[in-house]
This record gives sequence, structure tokens and C-alpha cells, in this order.
Amino acid sequence: MQANQESRMSLHKFYKKKEDSEQQHKYTKVDLNSLPVDPFERPSIEFYHVNQRDEIRRAYLQKGPFQPLNHKFPPRKPRRFIQSWFDDNKYSLEYSIKEDVAFCLCCYLFKSSIPTQGGSDHFVKSGFKAWNRKSGIDNHKEGTPHTIVVQMCQSLMNQRQSIVSAFEKQTTLQEKEYHTHLSASIDCVRFLLRQGLAFRGHNEKEDSNNKVDESRDVSCKEQMALVLRFVNRKGEVVERFVGLRNVNDTSTLSLKATIYDMLSKRNLSPSRIGGQGYDGASNMSGAFNGLKTLIMNETKSAHFVHCFAHQLQLALVFVAKNHTTINDFFDVVSRLLNIIGSSYKRRDKLRKKQADKVMAALAEGELQSGTGLNQEVGIKRSSDTRWGSHFASLLNIQIIYASICDVLEDLGEFDSDRDRRAEAIRILKWLKSFDFVFCLDFMVDILGVTNHLNTILQRKDQDIVNAMNQVSSSKKAIQEIRDVGWGPLLEKVTLFCAKNEVKVVDLEDEYFNGYSRRRGSHVNNLHHYQVDLFKEVIDMQLQELNNRFNEVNTNLLLCIACLCPSESFKAFDLEKIMKMATLYPEEFPTEYDLRVLEVELGNYIKDVREDERFADLKSIGDLAKKMVEEKKHIIFPKIYLLVKLALILPVATASVERAFSAMKLIKTDIPNKMSDQFLSDSLVSYIEKKIIFTLRFGFKPILVLGEKYMKVVFSLPSNRPFDINELIIRRQPRRKQETSGNNICLSSEDY
Repeated sequence: MQANQESRMSLHKFYKKKEDSEQQHKYTKVDLNSLPVDPFERPSIEFYHVNQRDEIRRAYLQKGPFQPLNHKFPPRKPRRFIQSWFDDNKYSLEYSIKEDVAFCLCCYLFKSSIPTQGGSDHFVKSGFKAWNRKSGIDNHKEGTPHTIVVQMCQSLMNQRQSIVSAFEKQTTLQEKEYHTHLSASIDCVRFLLRQGLAFRGHNEKEDSNNKVDESRDVSCKEQMALVLRFVNRKGEVVERFVGLRNVNDTSTLSLKATIYDMLSKRNLSPSRIGGQGYDGASNMSGAFNGLKTLIMNETKSAHFVHCFAHQLQLALVFVAKNHTTINDFFDVVSRLLNIIGSSYKRRDKLRKKQADKVMAALAEGELQSGTGLNQEVGIKRSSDTRWGSHFASLLNIQIIYASICDVLEDLGEFDSDRDRRAEAIRILKWLKSFDFVFCLDFMVDILGVTNHLNTILQRKDQDIVNAMNQVSSSKKAIQEIRDVGWGPLLEKVTLFCAKNEVKVVDLEDEYFNGYSRRRGSHVNNLHHYQVDLFKEVIDMQLQELNNRFNEVNTNLLLCIACLCPSESFKAFDLEKIMKMATLYPEEFPTEYDLRVLEVELGNYIKDVREDERFADLKSIGDLAKKMVEEKKHIIFPKIYLLVKLALILPVATASVERAFSAMKLIKTDIPNKMSDQFLSDSLVSYIEKKIIFTLRFGFKPILVLGEKYMKVVFSLPSNRPFDINELIIRRQPRRKQETSGNNICLSSEDY
């Protein structure tokens, strides 16, 4: 009896232990996109549920072994890992950046599935680090266990050997039909990706209960975009969108980890970053704990340049908010845009008024007709965060000024809302004042100069030296307006007032500021408009531009300017160029490298100054392309490296802004619940459509997205791995503007 009871007790403990074990290994879905990349950080393959191990193995095999190309491998007594070992073991050997050890991908995936064969588990668990014995890697490769696991990997990836394929063998006719259907499906997908359209929508059939049901994705997500800037084989500057990542934490450490993860998944080593550019957010550009500082602490060559276009916009906003008269002027403009732009009826009325005036002017011969002339013009809303929007908004107001006044008169007389009638009358009174007309013409002239600069800065192939020259030219143009622009401006304002029946003030009369005639301003109108407004605003603009663009005085950019080929390399300075080389210790690590560069510079400047083909070059970008055309990049490789380092420095984050604009086209109300990875892949296909849709795949069509796509992009057209020393990182948080009355605030975008 006691023996039977003990037996039952032991059986109960056995089954309870088994139940507990099964409970601990309960099946949980693993996100294949978030699998650890560094081999040292991966858990054992047995850690995953048995039903998902093959899926995880297939995901790792599709990505391939983690082989960070061009990584600076640290020495150890005093040997180090050699990058050429990857060439002998392309499909299995991996390297851990975190621990400086080597692993075998195939053994990691299947070593636990074969009977014990003896030997060591270094390539699976702790990692191989005996760099003085390369034979250890060769012996492992030739060993029986490794040969078996390689065959198992090949069998896993061979679909014709799978059980599913064995049960679904098809005839030749069925296979042709399958490929026909697949080709048609992929054509549809390519079309949707090219147009940025949704892949699915709601069921709107008659028998559907979903007729008036609609829900918007109200999740507030902070998105980070990554753009790579590099010089291709032709010497051209190229910027490529890598992907989008949702960041729940916008701290500097979190952003840095996210960027490094996006790079490591593409076998790009962060130690080879050649520059970085962001906006002016403190968590990005902070001098002590900002993202740019954290990256520069680890990579000395990752020099930071503040986005030029963003600085230009900040200079404009500073003047608009700190000069009383200009601030009042933009306040009136904002109220004008609100009262007319908030209603489609009032917008239509404005279009009709303007169309009638154009027809009347054509009938009287005041305007000429022709292709592209007299296009429809509407009002545009300006924004502190939208580059160039102030100029476009004011220019349109200037063009359709008379039609706007007519619409305001109608609103003030016939609108049914009493408050709106009063507001229209107040705005019309301001628009008919000499102050408003003067500020309108004046700001259009000033912003016209900065808008031209803003357009130039947003070019993808813009180099830092040319951008510096354009900033200097714009400042000279603004200074010229200050010196000789008062007379032409006053004449233009007077003609505009006469045309639109606006009373012109007597410049010799005492200026009245609109508050108290008793106290007075003690200055005449001429002094107010010429000194207190015209010259003071220009001085504020110039001072702010000088303060914002202080990068032009840094050592790095002063040295880069010496590479400019204009006027037969007039700016060439051997000492400054050598100083530039010392700022890139990753590229010129030893005194020997610097000495070779110095000798090469002497030969280079003699050669290019005597070569007529280099006589008419204007920029560093022209120099890079000409060096490639004439094979000078092979003769002077270190000079060409300096030129590339100068070209990859950022000028503006325009490519990132364009990516966020494209995101608003991709993620609309229809596909508002798409996953973050699908959104990123769709954006890559939509933004880089010129490349992805030129690929041809023969009879078996392949749709390349996401990480696989990036591997294709960076191997075209040179058929070589992407060079990380040509890398530049960009990040910009997506923002939206909300207008409430006269205030403009920033908030997180709803995705």
C-alpha cells in the first residue's frame, strides 16, 4: 500500500513538473523584424518555441550573417580580426562588434539539432577570438558538424524539399498559371507602391454593414527618418532614404540606439560615420548631452553641421517676432488667411473675383494672353516650420490684393455673422493702410532674396562650400538693398497705393503711432519708415544671419573651402588642408598617412593647375566628377578621399522633410492602421521609385522591399558593397502645426 502511494506521488510530481515546464515554454509570437542582429546578443535557438524555430532560422538565413564591412576591428595582443576572412566564409562567419568575437550562423541555427559530434562550441556560445590562429576558422569550416548544419540550412531554404512542397506538387500548366497570377499581383503591388495608394479599403457593398463606419488612427507616434548621403562611383553626391522608425522615447540614448540598430541591420558600422546633420532641437544638437555629441564621442570623424535651411527659417521667424511693426503685419496676414481660407465658399468667391479682374485686364490690353500666363492664384498659409512659406504667402497676397479687398468688402456688408462682419471690416481697414502696403512690398523684396537661398540649399547635391558662398551672396544682396534700395522701394509702394486707392502718407508729417497724439513720436514719417522700419529690419536680419550661420567660421569649413577649384584653385592652402586631414583620425590615423598626403598634395596642385580640363570648375562637386572622368581619383586617392569627406557633410535636412511629406501621402485615412514596418517599406519603395522600378526580374518576378531593397540600392550601379566612410545620418521629428486664432503651436503628429 505504501509503495503504491509513493508511486502515485512520484507520478504526480512528474506530471506537475511537465505541466510547469510546458507553461514556461508557452508559445508566444516572435516579431521577426526585431530579432537581435549582433550574434553575441542572440539567445539560444532552443529558447524559442519549437513551432517557430524554423521560421526564425529562415529569417536569419534570409538576412545573412552579420558581417560589418569596413568596421575598425580593435587589436588584441596585438592581432585583430581580418575583414578578408568574410570573403572565405560569406554564408556562415559572423562578427560581434559588442564583444569582438566571431560566430558561425549555421551552427547557431542547427548545432543543437544534430547528435553530439565532439569538438568545441566556441562558434555558437562564447565566440571565437584566437585571432593568431586563423586555422581555427578553417578547421571549423571543414569539420563534420559544420558540414551537416550547412546542408540543413540549404534544405530549409529549398522549398522543393519541404513537406508543404511535397504535398502541393503542381503540373507544368498549374505552375504557369501560378506565375501568371503572381506576375499580375506583383504588377498591382508595384503600381500601388509607385502611386502611394492603399493596399486595401473598407467593404462598401450593398450587403455590408460598414457603410457609415469610419475610425481614424488616433495613435500619436514620434517618427524618426534616416537618410544616407554618399558619393557614388561617378563622383556625384547621392542621398538615399533608408527607412522610418517609430521611437517611443526621444531621449538621446534611445535615438542613438535606434540609429545604430538601423545601421547594423544593413551591415553598416557606426564607427565609419563621416558626418551628421539635424535640426536645432536640444536633444539632437545639444553641446553636452545631444545626439550629435554622443556619436562624436565614439566616432571623432562624425562632424556635425546644423541644417542651413532650418537656420535660415529661424532667422526669418526671429525678425517677424521681435520687430513690433513686422510682428503686427504678420498678425494681420494670419487673420486675413483665417477669415478667407477657412471657408470654401469664400475661397471660391476670391477665385471668381480674381478671374473677373483678369478677364477685364485682358479685354483692356493690360495683360497678355499665352500659354502658362495668368494662372489661377489663391492664398497660401504660412508657417514657422515650413521653409519658404512666408514668401509664397505674401507674394500671392500682393498679386491678388485687389480681389482680397473686394471679398472683404462683401463680407463686411453682406455676411450673416455679425462677428465675422466686424472682423472683415477691421482687416480691410488694415489692408487699406499705407503701413500694410509698405510692409508687404518691403517683406516681399527681403524674403525674395532668402527664398532663393532656401531653394538652393534644398538641392540634394549641394555641397557645404557652395552653400557657404550662397549664404555670403545673400547677405551681400540684403546689404545692397539697405544701401541703395530705399528709393526703388518707395517708388514701388507709391505706385501700388495709387493703383489700389490707398492713401499715401506725407513723409514730412509727424509720424503718429496710433496710440496717443498728445505724446507723439517726435519723428516724421520719413524717419519712421526709412530708419525705424526699413534699415532696422534689414540690420536685424543681417545680424541674425551672421549669428545663425556661425559654422562658416569653424576650422573644418575654413579648411574645406581650400579644396574649392574655382579660379584655378585660388583658395588652395596646403597647411589648412593638412589640418583638415587631422580632423578625420579614422581616415588618417598615423603620421605616415599624413606625410603621404602632404607629398600627394604637392603633386596634385601642380597637375590640376596645368591641366586645362580643370580650369573652369566652380565647386567641389564639379571637382569630384571631373576627377572620376579623368581618372585622377586613382592617381590621387587621398585627395579624392578628402573631396568625398567634404561633399558628404550635410547642408540641409530637405530629404528628411520630403520623406515626412511622402508619409502623409502613404498613411491616409484608408490605410491608417498599417504597421510601422510596412509603412517604412512602402515609403522606401515610394521615395526611391526611380531605382526600385528600374529593376527587372525575368520570368519569376520578385518584389524587393525593406532591408533587401536597401542591399540592392547600395550595390547599384557599381556592383560593390556600400562604403560606410561615405555615410551621413539625418534625423528630423515629424511635427504638425495647429492654428488657433493668431497663435501657432507645435504638437505631435497623429499617425
